[in-house]
Parts: sequence; C-alpha cells; structure tokens
Amino acid sequence: MSLRVRRALVAGSVVTGLLTAQTFEDMGTLRNPKLPWSNVLQVKAGVLGSLASPEDETAGLVDEVAWDGHVWFHTDGAEQGGDLDVYAGRDGLYFGLQNGNDPNATATRLELKGRLWPFYREGAYRGDTFVPIGQYEGSDYEAYLGFGREVQQGLFFELGPFFRRQTFDRNERTDPSFTIPSDFNAYGARMFLEHSTVQYERRSGLPTDGFVLTVVGEREWNDSDQPFGSASNETELPGAVWRARGRLEWYVQQSDSICWEIPTTASISDETDRVWNYDASRPQGNLWADVQVRLRMELGSSIQLTPFAHGQYVEIREENGPGTDEKTFFGGGVEAWLHFSDAVSFNAWYSYLDNESRPSVSIDEDAHGQHMFFAGMVFRFGSKRR
Repeated sequence: MSLRVRRALVAGSVVTGLLTAQTFEDMGTLRNPKLPWSNVLQVKAGVLGSLASPEDETAGLVDEVAWDGHVWFHTDGAEQGGDLDVYAGRDGLYFGLQNGNDPNATATRLELKGRLWPFYREGAYRGDTFVPIGQYEGSDYEAYLGFGREVQQGLFFELGPFFRRQTFDRNERTDPSFTIPSDFNAYGARMFLEHSTVQYERRSGLPTDGFVLTVVGEREWNDSDQPFGSASNETELPGAVWRARGRLEWYVQQSDSICWEIPTTASISDETDRVWNYDASRPQGNLWADVQVRLRMELGSSIQLTPFAHGQYVEIREENGPGTDEKTFFGGGVEAWLHFSDAVSFNAWYSYLDNESRPSVSIDEDAHGQHMFFAGMVFRFGSKRR
C-alpha cells in the first residue's frame, strides 16, 4: 500500500467519532462541535431496517426495509463572517448560520428547522409490551435566534427565542375513536449550556479523552385549545410547559487503538405534555434516559469495529390511572466502518433493544421493531481539512 493511500485511509477515519456524526438531532443540539473539516459536502445513502419479534401490524411492529440518508454541507465561512450548515435527511431539514468566530464576543445564531415525517405513538406499557392508544403523524417547522458566548474556557452559553408551527394528520393506524391534536403555534425561549474537555488523537482526529456535555432548557407557550386523545382520556395541552434535556459524550482511551465511548441522552417534561412525550423519534414518556457503552477498536488504518451495550430507562403514564410506570430495557449491538479513502467510506450497524417501541424506519408508515440495522455509503466532496 502506497504512503499516499495509507494517509488517505487514516484521514478517512475521522468521520467515525460520535462528535462528527451528523443527524438532524445533532445539528439542533450541539452548539460548537469540533469538526475535522473547514469545508465539506457529505452524502450518506443506504438502507435502514427493522425486525419485530413478534410482528403486530396494528401496532406498527413489522419487518421493514427503507431508504435512509442525508446531504450535509458545512463551511466555516470565516471570510464571509459566519459558519454555515445545511442539512437535508429523512429525519429533517436544517439551516444554520452563525456569525462571530471571536471567543470573546457574542455570537448570533439563526436556525431554521423542519420535520416532514414525524410519527406520534401515544400509549402505555402492559408488562413489557407497549400498547398504542393513539397513533398519528404530522410535521413541524421552527425558527430560532440565539445569542451566545464562551463564558469561560470550554464552557459556552446561549439563549434565544423560538417559534414553531406544528400540524397533525390521521393515518392508517389512527384508531377511529381517537381524536388527534389540532394544529397549533408554539413560541418561547431556549437556553443551551455546553461544556467540552474533549481531546483528539493527532493522527486520526478521533476523540480519545474527555467529554462534551450539552444541557438544553426551554419554556414554551402554545395556542392549542382543543382537547384530544381517547374517548376515556381527552385533555388539552397545558398553555405553558417547561422542558429540559441533556446529552453527554464521554471518551476514555484504553490504548492507542482502543477507546471507550459512553454517549448518554435524557429528557424530562410535564406529564401532561402529551405531544412531546409521545414523539416516536424518542423514547415515549415524560422522563427517560438512554445510554450506550461502546468499545471503539481500530483494526489497522482502514477498519473500525465498535461493539456496544445499550440501556434505557423510561417513566410513562400508566395504562389506567393517573400514576406513572417505570421501565428499564437492555440490549446491544455493533457498528463497523470501512474506509476506502478520505472521500469514500462504508458504514453498517446492528442494534437490539428489548423495548419494542423504537423509532420508525420509514417515512410512509410507523414501522418499528426491537431489532434495527443500517448499511450504506458515505461520500465527501470538496472537503477541506483543518
């Protein structure tokens, strides 16, 4: 293998770190991710699937394979006075523009976001089986203007207002007796606090030590005034709610080629915040935490293998009665990367969790299962490394 090709394969490995993975949720949560490129156009395309055990068509527990992917463009834009991110994927659309690269000055961030195919899955657990009461879909669009600055080294604070338009529709799995929410507008203020101590391996650019913690809190008001739900449980959304969520990525280096990764996400919200609590892209419930313990192994300069254990804790309203039910779920999986060059990589993963209520793999229907898998290619065009 030539020195030129070897360097390209090593450089290609920087895309595999959790901090450099890109999803719609990443774009709207992480405030100042450290990227290995100052400019990049990335295309990811593949298939995403679910396997249900057992299948239950009425609940959306089905074996399904669907297309998945995204297009992401990033430029530091220092000469133009701001960083630009544009993202379009199955999970949503994102436009972000931030001016000001001076850590001693206040930065202004404009974000425009939209989700075209979210599903909502209201229900409760009967034993370990999730029983859906009302399933429906919708879309939402949001504008946010934030003002932030580094309050001390590694600690970033941001605050700003937002406005969101949320709409809902029935689908083939909506029970005829279930009333879906009426469309509504929401507005409020959102606060971010992000602390990063992450260190990177010089050769590959992968995170190897330290952590990045992002905490998000928001106060929201809405103009929803119509009751919704099942015939025995129709309520209106509260006029105002508090929410908080957090994300932690923690790295512990074991050796030159082995690193522990511990990504954790969590959320807490009002029990009566029924739209937010039953968004099917997240664990259902008013309080939940999701954690993985991953062992990232570099097998030479072009292959990375990451087995992981997965745990999830959920608090959700009981099927009958005003109380909450506590559930704990376990699982695991493995992820693999094969880098052909700095511009082309193959990515595949398999994940199992004994919580059957997992994210949908399709934009056409709420199709999900305990087993999930992905296989696809990642292409980077015109990338300019730092």
